[in-house]
Amino acid sequence: MLYSKKQERSRRFRLALRMGIPILLLMSILIFYVIRQKNFAFTSLEIALFATIAFIAVYFIFFLINLGQNETYVDRLTDAFNRDALLKTLKKGDFKTLVLLRIDNLPYINDHHGIDRGDKLLKTLVLFLDQHLQSYGIKEPVVGRYHGGDFIVALHLREEESVAVFEEFSANHKEINGISIEIKYAAVSIEKKTDPSDVITHLYDTISLQKGEKPTQKRANEERLDITLLEKEIVEAIEKRAIYLLFFPIKNLLNDTVDFFEVAVRLDTETNGLLMPKKFIPVVNRLGLERAFDEALFTTLCKVAKEVRNDIRFTFRLSPISMRYEGFCEKLAQIATYHHLTASRFDFQIYENRPYKDITRYKVIIEEIKVFGFTVSLENFGAVNASVEYLKKLPVDMVQFDKEFTVGFSNPRQNALLKGYLQTCRTLGVKALMRWVDNEELLQAFKQIGIDYAQGFAVSNRSLTSEILISRYGVKS
Repeated sequence: MLYSKKQERSRRFRLALRMGIPILLLMSILIFYVIRQKNFAFTSLEIALFATIAFIAVYFIFFLINLGQNETYVDRLTDAFNRDALLKTLKKGDFKTLVLLRIDNLPYINDHHGIDRGDKLLKTLVLFLDQHLQSYGIKEPVVGRYHGGDFIVALHLREEESVAVFEEFSANHKEINGISIEIKYAAVSIEKKTDPSDVITHLYDTISLQKGEKPTQKRANEERLDITLLEKEIVEAIEKRAIYLLFFPIKNLLNDTVDFFEVAVRLDTETNGLLMPKKFIPVVNRLGLERAFDEALFTTLCKVAKEVRNDIRFTFRLSPISMRYEGFCEKLAQIATYHHLTASRFDFQIYENRPYKDITRYKVIIEEIKVFGFTVSLENFGAVNASVEYLKKLPVDMVQFDKEFTVGFSNPRQNALLKGYLQTCRTLGVKALMRWVDNEELLQAFKQIGIDYAQGFAVSNRSLTSEILISRYGVKS
């Protein structure tokens, strides 16, 4: 039996005793007193009264037990601890390591196999996980369902030992109930005074950065950041607009000039220095700061853009969260106007982690963006999350091809597919950008088949700072 279910059964038994014994004692005293007074001489009314009292007492006991069950320790779907019970257990326990285990393809499973089968899979997973942990001598493992297909496991093992345990579990459970599953996990040591919620937050940030690598592949010299301090510094950097920009040249293959730049962003923090997006974007998303960050980014970019020639354009990622917020793009247009810049100089890269289902709504959003004069690019075109279905229905101005088309250019099938996409783009009046173009031979080949823009070492082997960009492409006095 799962440790969580044992705890729940014990809790219910204690609850029944605490509720029932006082009532039974009270009834016993009342009956004893009446019997002594009456000498067993009862009227039918008094008997009915006793029966009513007994019924009310029994009903009250069961009512309280049922009420207590609503405040259960157990997640009703999986029999693991629920979130509230898990956090209470973590605060009371003396654990060495917390592990976040995620069924990464749960949305796909629910969509293609049905929610019922997805639910059964989660329950079976918890049972298998409990058995696996007990096989390592962990008698009462604490397993809690935190959200969706995410589970938190608390162990008395060191972090390295915990990773080994979960690596084996992941390797041995590629399929459950006839359904293929994709398991991700992250482990972190926990100290006695650390708030478990902060550690779980760190685990979520860690697992969101994983791109197929195992947790054991961490760089040896990578320092663990102070979670609370990092979060605080990210918020302060956004508020102060401590944004550091880098510009990657993009070559216009039609006229062999560089008139387009992709913008990369770093956050400048006091203690942790310049933070890469993989460090701060998960925190920004979790805290709901997407709009504040995008506004700070765009304001900083406008200050640079007004110092360079009017024919220089910029492309950068805009959070899907910001883009869907009513009035946000109008706000960006106002910022551009304030700096005496035309919106057409800015290209928003749209991206999604998974295919966007409500494509009609997405179309409306893009049309609203274009009303203000901004252009829109479809990033990673040709990948699963940016398929030709987008190109058919969305009024984008440019597609930025996924790197697989560059890497696989010598593959005849990839080449044929790329040329077919390009023909569609030309018909629709959509520009095409190819990334990762790292040699002159590829650059000329892409130019020959009709690619409009190229980016990579063949164009430039380094990014430009704001100062260098302004010095090279600044407005001539």
